[in-house]
Amino acid sequence: MLTATIRRTPILGKMFDVDESTGLSDINTWPAMMIMTSFVWFVVAILLGALMPVIQMAELDTNLFYSAITLHGAALAFPFLFQFMMGISLHRSGGCMGKSASGKLTTLIYLCMNGGAVLLTLAVLGGLKITYTVMYPLPLVGAQMGAWSMNMVVLGFTGIALVLTSIIFLYPLQIIRMSFFGKQREELLLSARTLKDPGMLGMVMSVMILLVTGTPLMIVAGALLLALYGIVPLEAITWASEPVVFQYVFYIFAHNLMEAMAIMVISAVYATLPLYLADGTRKLYSDKLANLALWILLVTSVTSFFHHFYTTNPGLPSALAYHGNFMSWATGVGAALSTFTILATIWKHGIKPEPGLMAILAGFVVYILDGVNAMVAGNIAVSYQIHGTLWVGGHAMSVLIAMCLMWMGVLYHHYPVITGKKLDKKLGSRFVTLYFIGAVGLLYSFAAGGAMGMPRRFADWGAGPDGWMMVGIAILIFGLFLIAGFVTYMQNFMRSRSIS
Repeated sequence: MLTATIRRTPILGKMFDVDESTGLSDINTWPAMMIMTSFVWFVVAILLGALMPVIQMAELDTNLFYSAITLHGAALAFPFLFQFMMGISLHRSGGCMGKSASGKLTTLIYLCMNGGAVLLTLAVLGGLKITYTVMYPLPLVGAQMGAWSMNMVVLGFTGIALVLTSIIFLYPLQIIRMSFFGKQREELLLSARTLKDPGMLGMVMSVMILLVTGTPLMIVAGALLLALYGIVPLEAITWASEPVVFQYVFYIFAHNLMEAMAIMVISAVYATLPLYLADGTRKLYSDKLANLALWILLVTSVTSFFHHFYTTNPGLPSALAYHGNFMSWATGVGAALSTFTILATIWKHGIKPEPGLMAILAGFVVYILDGVNAMVAGNIAVSYQIHGTLWVGGHAMSVLIAMCLMWMGVLYHHYPVITGKKLDKKLGSRFVTLYFIGAVGLLYSFAAGGAMGMPRRFADWGAGPDGWMMVGIAILIFGLFLIAGFVTYMQNFMRSRSIS
């Protein structure tokens, strides 16, 4: 039934039609459904991203800009990128562990992610205009001031709660189930791996980060949602309704969400790179170094979120703010070891320059370049100047763009297994070139705007210095490169041919 649903989907159904002849439906079908649906959200995010500079240049209604920026950020981060990552990682886990990626838990992951995203979209279209960093209690203050209705706040928070349930509980539990429990099925085992393998270790690490750092947020957010629905009186959950409490648990999770996604995609790089080595060894330069890099990233990233609270003294002691600053820089050690392991592997064994691998490596370059910007922003003295500017907004966007490129490259490897089709190398190389130019251009356009003092969510670029509008034009130009790259990527899937 699910396979038939995918096949009947206009345009995208042709791209992700599952090959049922291999007997791998239990690890192919739901991942294909997730990946296909994530691309629908990506198209929405791209169109909204291109619309924002147009709104500015045409001096259209600022409300339209704020709706676009809210929906763009939310669609890009969760129903697109996170769902895209879930689909590929569930397929990879199933093939490496010989476990089914289907079942009730996977169904709930899909329904909560996309149902929640739809509810949040409806709330935004109904007037709710919040950043996806959800600065509580501003959504409630906005309702009290008549900026939007309380019904839209409840609807939006319900959508966010469903999305977070998918991310924090359901998806981690499914990966843990596949990694540690259940009987291995030989017919589903494509490439046997253990948790000693960096590619599998990083996957388990990342879901544990989500589960551990996300649970406090869900406890607080769940209490607030019960109060918004009138199930419990607000007076009974004052411990949860304090803004400082919400912001702490939110940033503990939000920062570690990015770190978990980074560890997940680096583990995918570790798993995929050996498959494209020129001498056929299928081994990293050193599994021990790769695993050490993952452990360093885990330890340093978990508490680096403190750098988000540099202005809250005495709510946050200055020592912890500097600790967050130090840990932000220390993540660079893990990134450096990852870079060394990847480069040493390529130097020792050589590579087959397939488009998928080139996309992975290009995305990793963007990730490292953005990491340099993040380390600059992590410095407390610098943060006082740029934390509320486009620099930090660009940092978050560039992380997502880099991860997107890497996961797109990983999909090149999984696509023939899922669909039984092969892709065109020429179109693949063109996609990597266009997307890489757009990604690097956007990274430095955002950084330039932040260095000029351009605010993150500001609907009148023309009101600032002349350079602000020029930054907006640069964002539009490089955004078009990104769009051209994605169109080429989709074109490749449309032209894919049966391997047989």
